[in-house]
Amino acid sequence: MKDTELYAQLLGMVKPWLVQSVKVDVGGRNVEVEIGCEAGTWWGNAEGERLPIHDHVERCWRHLDTMQFETVLRARVPRVKNRDGKVETVAVPWAERGGRFTLLFEAWAVTVLLASATVEQGRAWLGLSWAAAHRIMERAVERGLAGRSTEALRYVGLDEKSFLQGQSFVSTLTDLDQGRVLEVVPGREEASGAALWGSLPETQRAQVEAAAMDMAAGFAAATRVAAPQALIVHDKFHVAKLLGEAVDQVRRQEAKKLSAQGDERLKGTRQAWLFNPENLSEERAAQFAALVGTQLKTARAWYYKDLFRGFWDSASL
Repeated sequence: MKDTELYAQLLGMVKPWLVQSVKVDVGGRNVEVEIGCEAGTWWGNAEGERLPIHDHVERCWRHLDTMQFETVLRARVPRVKNRDGKVETVAVPWAERGGRFTLLFEAWAVTVLLASATVEQGRAWLGLSWAAAHRIMERAVERGLAGRSTEALRYVGLDEKSFLQGQSFVSTLTDLDQGRVLEVVPGREEASGAALWGSLPETQRAQVEAAAMDMAAGFAAATRVAAPQALIVHDKFHVAKLLGEAVDQVRRQEAKKLSAQGDERLKGTRQAWLFNPENLSEERAAQFAALVGTQLKTARAWYYKDLFRGFWDSASL
């Protein structure tokens, strides 16, 4: 089999496109695949009218590597003239219009970037610049948004995320049923919540049954305006965090009072009250069990916190 035939099959090339030549540079560790178009190919518009070829433009796209050799596709792509005189480059099947990477390479790049700890790690592994990596991610998001349907949403989550060492924030809207991010906007105020809801069509907003969020007032206020029918649910993480903080506040107050009386029972026990006792060492677990069985205010506060864990397993109230 000729190298041109091999690459035509590997690329899934179909008429009018064909592989004209394959150049391998062993020293440079790259492969260049020259793609041509059959003479006399008919190009038309949506109305079925034939459009004249205006000229050709040279384009190249990075493709998946061939045996660790960087592979580039190169082609002279026809440009056609529309009835209004506008000149337009015809679409090619292996890449999006205006793209500089093939669709297969972009899919692989997104997989690598998702699996990487950081964008820097992923883009270095792929041999991409920061700008190229971010453009590939942007195009992936654009494709995802274009393919998103307006099916009914039942449960959504509104949350804030910090970055730049906690100095900046974004707010996210997620579909809790399918575990997907629907929108990301700057900030974490009520206006940010309104912007998140505004990203959904009115018909979708009206079908949301419940929205999970933290206990800040901004998201709740935005939800009452944009989706008044939705139940506001404070998520498990934030509720558990508040319960833990309440127990710790009781412990600090009581420890200070007991210490003044020479009683050091609560000294060094903070972690035991805040986290799962099952993770304690045998000695610490025995010490904690003895404290829980006392009449300490901290023990009662912890009991209320522990009792609430069963709430999350309840099917209904």
